Amino acid sequence: MLLAWLNYTDTQGLIPQAVVSCALHEGGHWLAIQAVGGKVKRMRLGIAGAEMELGRPLSYSREALCALAGPGVSLALAWLGHFLPGGALFAGINLVLALFNLLPVSGLDGGRVLHCALCALAGPEAAERTAGFLDGFLVGVLVAGGVILAWKGGSITLLFTAGWLFSSIWREKEGKRGCQIGVKRVK
Repeated sequence: MLLAWLNYTDTQGLIPQAVVSCALHEGGHWLAIQAVGGKVKRMRLGIAGAEMELGRPLSYSREALCALAGPGVSLALAWLGHFLPGGALFAGINLVLALFNLLPVSGLDGGRVLHCALCALAGPEAAERTAGFLDGFLVGVLVAGGVILAWKGGSITLLFTAGWLFSSIWREKEGKRGCQIGVKRVK
């Protein structure tokens, strides 16, 4: 219902282009999983991305590669959109989607890559400690930036984004991380 309302009020064509961009981003993850020999048992789509349940866990390096595939597709689409007539909006959507997803925060592709790298280099316990510190620090910076931006009369989007990231991190801490448990969460 919300998507229908947003599409109705969208005068620039942002919503359809964002939906296509997000679908292609998630398709990049799916293709990478297939390419490394993984099998997606189930996929659940939500407003914040996709959650793919794998038949068996991937190695840290393969999971990191699959996490990077979505932002890689988004960066490629941003580059291609630059050359399309009227493609600036599409290019911008994909660039923002890629850069946002590369933030090293749990629940995002960059956080997944960092977690897998730390697990491989220092072990799962050190990875959890480091990710917890970085999550708190980066979400704190985003909250502070959002408050300052809103206080100066700007958009409150950054504040909402920081709140969404905080709730996403909280939910992930309640359960298990995706690395090595057979679930690939992409938000």
